[in-house]
Amino acid sequence: MDDTVESVADKINALVAERWPGRAPGNAAIAREIRRETGLSISTGYLWMLRTGQRGNPTGDRLQALARFFGRPPAYFFDHEVTSADMELAACLRQSGVRMIAMRADGLSERSQRAILELVERARQIEKLDEVDD
Repeated sequence: MDDTVESVADKINALVAERWPGRAPGNAAIAREIRRETGLSISTGYLWMLRTGQRGNPTGDRLQALARFFGRPPAYFFDHEVTSADMELAACLRQSGVRMIAMRADGLSERSQRAILELVERARQIEKLDEVDD
């Protein structure tokens, strides 16, 4: 993924794609799910405007609803330093096993971190996770 600055629309659409890989439901279904999970309301029309870039400054309850639903702090939607790579890392860190590996590696020497990375790379080869289909 590249490290270009992303708009609020780009960020919301990427979060939707992350949450529903493949085919995301429509804005009405997403808005219902946000209400159901967070207890906060966002209208279908407003969500559509955010996702299409016609609105780029969610505030108040709408901002809280999006932040809670997607598991991000409210400032995430306005921090233009947050990139696609940051979003990819955040998605990976949602997995408890990945998060535990990262946390336990903190404080280890550079040499130990390299050894752990080599083990992870070998495991990925064994599981054929990085093979590209031709």
